[in-house]
Amino acid sequence: MAKSTVDFSPLRKHRDFRNLWLSGLVSNLGSMITYVAVPFQIKEMTHSYLAVGISGAVELVPLIVFGLYGGVLADAVDRKKILWATEALSLLLTAILLANSLLGRPNLILIYVVTGLFAAVNGVQKPSVDVFSFLVSLIFLAKVGSVPALAQAEKPSLAGLLAGVRYAFTRQDLLGTYLIDLAAMFLAMPTGLIPFWAD
Repeated sequence: MAKSTVDFSPLRKHRDFRNLWLSGLVSNLGSMITYVAVPFQIKEMTHSYLAVGISGAVELVPLIVFGLYGGVLADAVDRKKILWATEALSLLLTAILLANSLLGRPNLILIYVVTGLFAAVNGVQKPSVDVFSFLVSLIFLAKVGSVPALAQAEKPSLAGLLAGVRYAFTRQDLLGTYLIDLAAMFLAMPTGLIPFWAD
């Protein structure tokens, strides 16, 4: 029976891991709130399937580009600094969404811009209306020790990003997982319809 249970000993034994895990837990919970709130707000403002769908479309390019660049950065920069910067940016972006939602007539274009910026920040962070969760996450991250860059890592560059893309194209297993994930995101995740189903 012990073999089939979750091993929590790393959380008890390793302070940095515990704080990083708690930070991620709180941050991801808050991000899921935003993930639901933004499409719902757009639906309430426009009553348009297309407008809600556009919010997902504006995330695509920043997520791909900055997701790739996040991998390059993760090898060359202290990962704690990356996490701090991305969490702080997420906090700022969430505060902008909150302020916009409190306006008499929230700005739809601003929601699209912030959604795209969120995707970029998320893309940088992952390889390495939720203001509270980002604050709590930053508190836990403050307790994590530094994770210095690899000594042999090259400086982040466009060339490094392109080298990573070329490498991905030489590996059919990686390319296949990317294509499956993209297909699932576009064809099997009707998140733009969720606010309408809720009605």
